[in-house]
Amino acid sequence: MPQRQARRAEGTKDYEEFVRGETVKAERTLYERACGIAEKILPISPWKDLEARYEDSITFSHMQATPRGAFSLALLMTALAAALPTGFMVAFNVASVPMMVVVFVLALMVFFYMYDYPMHFATVFRIKASAEMVLAIVYMTISMRISPNVENAIKFAADNLSGPLDTDLNQLLWDIYTRKYDTAAAGLDWFIKKWKRENSEFADSLYLIKTSVIESASRREKVLDEAVSVILQGTRKRMKDYSSELRTPVTVINALGILLPIIGLVFLPMVSVFMPESVQPMFVAIGYNVMLPLAVYWVMKTYLDRRPYSFHHPDISGHPSLCRERPWVYPLAGIAAGAPFIIYGLYMLSKTQGIFSFEQLAYSLVVTIGMCAAVVAYALASSMGKIRLRDEIVQMEDEFIEVLFQLGNQLTRGIPFESTLRSVTPQIRELKIAKLFERILYNIETFGMTLEQAVFDEKNGAIRDYPSGMVNAVMKAIVEISKRGMETTSKAMITISTYLKNSRSTEDELKDMLGEVTSTMQIQAVLLAPLSSGIVVALSAMMMRMMLMSKELIEGIYGNLAVAGALGDAGGAVFTSILNLDKIMPIHSTQLIVGTYMLEVVGMIAIFLSIIENGDEDLMKRMQLAKMLALAIGIYSAVLVILYSVLVSIIPLSGLV
Repeated sequence: MPQRQARRAEGTKDYEEFVRGETVKAERTLYERACGIAEKILPISPWKDLEARYEDSITFSHMQATPRGAFSLALLMTALAAALPTGFMVAFNVASVPMMVVVFVLALMVFFYMYDYPMHFATVFRIKASAEMVLAIVYMTISMRISPNVENAIKFAADNLSGPLDTDLNQLLWDIYTRKYDTAAAGLDWFIKKWKRENSEFADSLYLIKTSVIESASRREKVLDEAVSVILQGTRKRMKDYSSELRTPVTVINALGILLPIIGLVFLPMVSVFMPESVQPMFVAIGYNVMLPLAVYWVMKTYLDRRPYSFHHPDISGHPSLCRERPWVYPLAGIAAGAPFIIYGLYMLSKTQGIFSFEQLAYSLVVTIGMCAAVVAYALASSMGKIRLRDEIVQMEDEFIEVLFQLGNQLTRGIPFESTLRSVTPQIRELKIAKLFERILYNIETFGMTLEQAVFDEKNGAIRDYPSGMVNAVMKAIVEISKRGMETTSKAMITISTYLKNSRSTEDELKDMLGEVTSTMQIQAVLLAPLSSGIVVALSAMMMRMMLMSKELIEGIYGNLAVAGALGDAGGAVFTSILNLDKIMPIHSTQLIVGTYMLEVVGMIAIFLSIIENGDEDLMKRMQLAKMLALAIGIYSAVLVILYSVLVSIIPLSGLV
C-alpha cells in the first residue's frame, strides 16, 4: 500500500506538471479563445443534435470550449465574412452583383468551416492518435511483461508517447489517481469504450491487455502476443479497405479538380471577346485561385480524414544539434529566394503596355517562378538538416531491432550482459546503432556503472545522443527486466524485437497497399498538372496573338476600302462592337491565374501525399512540397516556353500590336 501511494503521489505530481503545460498551451489556442469571446458577444446555443455532436467532439479531443461558444463563433465569423467585404465595396462604390455573389459564397464557406471545426478537430485528433496506437499496445505489453500491472502499463505507454494518445493516457492516469475510477482496470474500461467506435482493434487489444492480469504467467504471454497481433491484423484490413476507397476520389480530383478546370481556361480569351464585362481577371482569380482550390482541398480532406492509420514517425526535437536552431531564418530564406523574381517581374510588367506581348508572358512567368521559389526555399531551409537526422534515427531504429534480437540470442546461453556486449559490438561495428552499445560498454568498463547508469546517466548516459522515443522506451524496459536475471532479459529482448519487427513489416505492407494510389497522385502533381497548365497558357497566348492579328488585318481592310469615309468607319465600328478585343483579359493575367492554380494544386497533392505515405509529419510534408513544386514549376515553364515558340514558328504572323 505505501508503494502504491508513493506511486500515485509521483504520478499526480507528473500529471500536475502535464496539466500546467497543457493549460498554458490551451490558453494560447486562438480558436478556443475566440469561442469564449464569441459566446459573450453572440450567445446562441445550437440545436440539440448539433449540441450533442459538439459535446462529443469537444470531450473526445480535450478541447477547452463549449458547444455554445463553438456555434456562436461560427455565426459571428460568418457575419463578419459577409459584412466586412460588403462595407468595403459600399464605401468605395465598387459593389456589383458578381461581387456580392462572391461575398455570399465566401461567407457560406466560412460558416461551413467554422460550423464543422469541432468535429474536424476531433477527427484530426483521432488521426494523429492512430499513429501511436500500435506503439502504445507494444509499450503496454512490454510493461506487462515486466510487471503484470495495468496502471504501470498505462504509465509506461504515456511516458513514451508524445502525441494526442499521450494526452488521453495522461488524462486516464489523472482520473485513476484522483479516484474517479476505483481501479486502473475500471479506468481502462472507460478508455476502451471511448475508442471502441473509432478503432475497434485498438480497443480489443486493450481489453486483452487488461484481462491478461488474471491469467497465469504462461497464458499471459500468449494473451499479450495476441494483443499485438490483433491490432496489427486489424490495421492491415482497415488500410486495405481504405486504399480501395481512395482510388475513386483520386480519379475525380484528377478529372474535375485539375484537368477540366485548367483546360477550361483555354476558352477564356474567346469568351472574354464576347463577354468582356463577365470575364474580369479579379473574378477569374477568385474563382480559380480561391474557391476552386478550397473545393479541391475539401474533397481531398474528406477522404483523408477517413484514414484509419497514420505511420509512426521519429521525434527529432530532442536532438542536441537542434538546440541551436533559429526558426526565424527559414522565412527569411524564402523571402530572399522569391522576392527578387517577384519584384523584377512586377516592375517589368508595370512598364509594358497593351494586352499581349511575349515580354508580358515572360515577366509574368518570372513572378510565378518567384512565388514557387519562395515556398521551395522555405521548405528546404527548414527541413534539409533535419531530414538527415530523421533518416539516421529511422535507420538506427531498424538496426536497433536487429541488434536487440542478437543480444537476446546471446544471453540465452547465460553469458553476463557485459560479456555479451563485448562479443556483439565487433559484429555490428558498421551499423550506426553500434555507437550506442559501445558507449554502454565503455561506461560499464571504465566508470564501473550499472547498466541503468550506463544508459540513462544525466551526464554520461549513452542514450543522450539517441533521441529516439522507441529506443529510449525499450532500453528502459530492458534495464528494468535485467534486474530479474539474464534468462528473463534474453526472452524479453527476443519478444520485444519480434513485436517491433512485426510493427515495421506492417507499415511496409501498408505502404505497398497504398502504392498504386500514391503513384497516381505523384503523376498528377509532377506531370499532369504542370503539363496541362503549360499547354493551356501557350495555346491561350497563341490564340490571343492570332485574334489581335486578325483585328489588325480587318481594320486594315476597312481602312483601305475604295469607298472611303462613312463606310469604312461604320465597318470598323461594327467590328469593334461585336469583338471587344481591347477588353480581352491580358496574357499576363491568364498566366498568373493558371500558374498560381497549378502551384496550389501541386502543393495540396504534395502535402496529402506525404500524409498518406508518412503520417502527419511536418518535416516530410515540407520536403515533399519542395521536391514536387520544384519539378512542377520546371516542367510548367519549359512546356509553356517551348510550346509557344513552336506554335509561333509553325504559324508565322507579323505586325503584332
